[in-house]
Amino acid sequence: MTPALEAHDLYRFYHVGDEETLALRGVSLSISAGETVAVIGPSGSGKSTLINCLAGLDDPDGGWVMVSGHRITRRPQRDQSRLRARHVGILLQSRNLQDHLTIGENMFAALFLAGNLGGRTYIHAALEAVGLLGRAEAFPDQLSGGELARASLAVALVNDPTVLLADEPTAEVDAENEGALLGLLVDRARGGCATVIVTHSAAVAAVADRVLNLIDGRLDGA
Repeated sequence: MTPALEAHDLYRFYHVGDEETLALRGVSLSISAGETVAVIGPSGSGKSTLINCLAGLDDPDGGWVMVSGHRITRRPQRDQSRLRARHVGILLQSRNLQDHLTIGENMFAALFLAGNLGGRTYIHAALEAVGLLGRAEAFPDQLSGGELARASLAVALVNDPTVLLADEPTAEVDAENEGALLGLLVDRARGGCATVIVTHSAAVAAVADRVLNLIDGRLDGA
């Protein structure tokens, strides 16, 4: 069976003046549909760089990434955007909401990028799944911290992605909202979504099927 997400021998270098930083050093992983994988490690170990490369937001200097059987690495930006919008849900620590758009408009924008014509049906289903029916007309600054986290997840899930990539999704919520968000992520994985969560949270790592440790750009446990 084709993995939902596969990365092979990823390298990523950054240069500042004469200094070179190796953010990723030969990272490989394979994740099946319905599997939840937590990636842990100290700050600066390359976790966010890994998420960006997996999502096609940043091209690695070496290696490649396949999403749902499609190579997303080193393709024209338009193709990367289309593949990402259709197959990958992204939940960032800084949230994936545009402040000048309502929650419903944020979701419609995600649908439009994916060429998804489902419209209100998809938006209604995603908001219902995260318990935010009735908040489609609200702007992000009108939501509580817990509502913001769930609204961001709704945007990530509105296109029914096969892969969900989450970078510290519970970092800015309290324990109660962390539990609620984790429940939603687990339910989504049970529905067949391959999920990768970068985290410092022991609670998040505890719900994962596998925990991978990223240290100095090298992955242990893949």
